[in-house]
Parts: sequence; structure tokens; C-alpha cells
Amino acid sequence: MRRGFSLLELFIVLGITVFVLSAIYFGYTYLFKGFLQRSSESTVQIQSMVGLEILRQDVEHAGYGIGVNEPSLPIETVAYGASGYDLIIRSTYDITNDLTRGWALVNCAASGSAPTQLAPPLSEWVFPSSAKAVFLNLQGDVVAGNSDYVCPDTGYYLTYPIPDIGSAAPICSTEVCAQIEYYLYRSPTSPNPVCPDLYTLGRKVSWKLTSTGKPSGRVRPMIDCVADFQVRYDWGNSTYVDPLTDPAVKSATALDERKNLKLVHIYLLIREGKKDPNYTFTGSTTIDGVTLRLPSTPDAIHYHWKVVKLTVQPMNLVH
Repeated sequence: MRRGFSLLELFIVLGITVFVLSAIYFGYTYLFKGFLQRSSESTVQIQSMVGLEILRQDVEHAGYGIGVNEPSLPIETVAYGASGYDLIIRSTYDITNDLTRGWALVNCAASGSAPTQLAPPLSEWVFPSSAKAVFLNLQGDVVAGNSDYVCPDTGYYLTYPIPDIGSAAPICSTEVCAQIEYYLYRSPTSPNPVCPDLYTLGRKVSWKLTSTGKPSGRVRPMIDCVADFQVRYDWGNSTYVDPLTDPAVKSATALDERKNLKLVHIYLLIREGKKDPNYTFTGSTTIDGVTLRLPSTPDAIHYHWKVVKLTVQPMNLVH
């Protein structure tokens, strides 16, 4: 005759089962929280990689298509509210606008004639039919800053495609150019759902001025969850100078900048992942003598923070 389970044995089995299920549950929730943390970090990292590459190309192309007789600075850094720095780049190239890609060396037989493209070969690139043009002479001066693609005079010219801005006033003084700005912003009415307490690094592209004389572009988000954004220059024989305070930089003309600006250093402090009450940030936010500011909120130390440095050599500051 088979004996059944006693009440004590049933309680023991039940206790073991509850213990095992509890262990599985807590293990699962721990792993799931870790997954969410890593997933959130990965999202920020991917976005940061894309945004930093666009920023790098923008700085690298500062001065591209800009005449040496244009008084506007190819790169300019100004103060922007409480969040610090507004990095301004001027160029005829906008990586997000395919129309502005390319350049051509042309020969002009007469004023008003069709340019003969010498380089690059027509099999590789053709000047866009819908674009206006900037013509620079071989000394780098602007000859025609907002023209149809027709010869301004006899001779050889470098020409760059630009969008048609109609009768609006251009950003630059002697030609149409793009003004690309990077700065931190935070909307009081539509905060970022990922990091409502932090800033977004925005990118604003303007080709013309509004009727009130302000750049006409709209800011677009590039990198979320940014606590601080700062800029330094290698200028002349000096390194890591602050463009907001250095007297030589603040008083520089466009020609001074073309002669002296060697490197642009960009620093970002980015928050990665979700709040982890079991984690305490103990890393340094100082690099190259630049101290990036952590938020003053008490729980800021319970997040992962990443210091990002981007050093770029502008490639189009010929003089």
C-alpha cells in the first residue's frame, strides 16, 4: 500500500518551490534591469556616434566655399545663455543637403557664357541644374556670391553649388553661405522624454536672414542627455584656449583666424542609461584643464556619465 505525503512534507516542498521561484524572479528582474540599462546606454551611444560624425564633418568643412575676402568668420564661438557655448560654422556645404555637395574648376570664355568644367570629370560629378552658384577666383576671392551657373567674367574659377534663397538677405556679407550652429537647448514646454532634466545638443542650419535680421533656420536635435558642452581652440602657438575669453580670438578677423586656428576641441558630458541607485559615479569630468559640469541634483551621482572629446582640424581655412 502506497503512503501519501504528510502535511509536513507538503509544507517543505511548498517552501522549496517558493524559494526557487523567488530566486528565479529576483534573478530575472536583476537581469532585466541590467538589460534596460544597457539598452538605454546603447541607444544614447549610437545617437552620439552619428551626431559626433556630423559635427566632425561640419567643423572640418568650415570655410569651404567661403571667399578669403568674406569678413564673416569661418568658425565662431559665442556665449549662449546659461548653457554656455554656441559653436558657429560657415560653409557652402551642408552634409544634410545633397544639393550642396561638390565643387568644380571651370574655364570661362566670356561673361555670361556657359562654364566649361575642367575638374572633376563630368563622369564623376555634374553641377546641379537646380542650384545657384558661388564663384571664387583662383586667389580665393568671391567674384559672384549668388549667381546662376553662368560665367561672371573671363578666366578660371572655382564654383560651389548653393540653394536658391530668392530675394532674402544671405547670412554672409559677400556670398550665400550656410551658418551651422551647435548649442545646448531644453524646451520648457516639450522636454526631452529620455532626459527631461538635461539638455539636447542641437544643430541649426540657416542660409538666409529673416525680415528681422535673424538666422532663419530651425534647430534639430543631434545628441540627447547632455549635461555640458564646451569648446577650445589651438590658436597660434597656444593650445586649449577658451574662445569666449581669449583676447586674440575675441578680436580676430577672418584672415587672423585663417592664419592662426589650428585645431578645434569639442567636449561633451553625456549621461548614459537609467538611474541606478546601487551605482555611484566617481569618475573625473576634467580633461585638458576643462571641467565639465555635472548637474547639481543629488541623484546625478547615480547615473553613468561619459566625457567625450572631439578634436578636429578645419581643412578649408586657406589664406
